[in-house]
Amino acid sequence: MTIEELQSKTIDWLRFPMIIGVLLIHSYKPPINKGGMILGNDQLIYPVFQFLRNLGSEVVARLSVPMFFLFAGYLFFQATRFDKPFYVKKLKSRFHSLLIPYLFWNAFAILTFAFLQQVLGLYSLAYGPVPLVAKWDIMDYFRCFWDFRPPHYPLVYPLWFIRDLMITMLLSPLFYLLLKRLKRAAMLMFFLFWITGLSVHFTGINTMGIFFFMLGGSLRLSRRNMVTECRKFFRFSLIAYPILAVSDALTKGLFFNSYIHNAGILIGVLFLINAVSWLLDHKKIAVGTFLPGASFFLFAAHEQSLSQIRKSLTALFPPGTLFCDLMLYVLPLLILIPLVLSVYYLLKKHFPSILRIMVGAR
Repeated sequence: MTIEELQSKTIDWLRFPMIIGVLLIHSYKPPINKGGMILGNDQLIYPVFQFLRNLGSEVVARLSVPMFFLFAGYLFFQATRFDKPFYVKKLKSRFHSLLIPYLFWNAFAILTFAFLQQVLGLYSLAYGPVPLVAKWDIMDYFRCFWDFRPPHYPLVYPLWFIRDLMITMLLSPLFYLLLKRLKRAAMLMFFLFWITGLSVHFTGINTMGIFFFMLGGSLRLSRRNMVTECRKFFRFSLIAYPILAVSDALTKGLFFNSYIHNAGILIGVLFLINAVSWLLDHKKIAVGTFLPGASFFLFAAHEQSLSQIRKSLTALFPPGTLFCDLMLYVLPLLILIPLVLSVYYLLKKHFPSILRIMVGAR
C-alpha cells in the first residue's frame, strides 16, 4: 500500500482503541453516591493494582484526546488552499458531523432525565440526585449545552471534547494565518501554553486541544505524512515511551509528574502511530468497518451507562478489597462495550436514518 493509504488506515484503526481509552479514563473509580454515602474516594492499599490502574487510565488512555485533536487538525486543513469557500465548506461538513450529534445527545439526556423522574420516579443517578427537570428555568436548559460555570461541562460531560473541537475549528482561520506567517514560532508558542498548563478562562478554549490541532494542521499544510514523520523517531519512540509511561504511573501525585506526563503524551503519540502503522504495513492487523464506525456512538452513549453499571455492581462487589476494586474497574467496561455495540448494530440494521443523526452521518 502507499504511504497515504497507510496513514489513512492507521487513523481509522486507531479510532476505536482511542474511544476505549476514553472509557478507561472514565472508569477510573469515580466517586459514586449510594444512599448518601460516597464510594470510591478511599485510598487504595494495593500498590500493584494502583500502579496498573494509573498506567491504564491515567497514562496510556490519556493519549486518546490529544490524538483526536491531532487527527482532526490534519483532516481539517488542506495543503493547497484555505480561503472563504473552503472554510465555509468545512464548517458545513462539521455542522453535520459534530454540531447535530452534540445537540442530539445533550437533548436526549434531558429527555432521559425527565422520563426517569416523571415516569419511573427516579431522582438519583450514579453521581447523585438530579434536579427536577420540571423546575428548570431557561438558563438550566442552556447550561446543558454551554455551561459557563466550572467545571464547564455540557450535560453529557464527555461531549466537552466535541464542543472544544467545534470552537477550535471556528478559530481555524486565525490558526492558519499563524502557521503560515509565524510557522515554528506559532507552534512553539502554543506548545508552551500547553506544557506550562496555561488556562484560558473561556468555555471551549482548550490550549492542549489547540496545540495538537495546530500540530496536525501544520503537518497537512506542509504536505507531510504523519506516518513518514513519525517513522523518523521509530526506535526512539519504541524505547522511550514505555520508560516514560512507567515513570508517569509511578510518580502520580508528585510535583514534577506533569512534565513527565506531557513528555509521555508527545512520545506516546509517536509510539502509537509507529506501532500501529508497522503492524498494518506488515499485515499483522487489519482495519475493519464495524468498530471504527461504532466509535462515536460508543463515545457519546457510554457516560451515564458506565457510571450506572458501576454503581449497580457495588451491591455485588462492595469497594474496599483488592478483588472487589478490580471487579469494579474491569466489569463495567466488559458489560458496557458489548451492550452499546449491540444497540449500535440494531440501529444500523433497522433504523439507519436515526443512527445517522446520532453519529453525525459517519
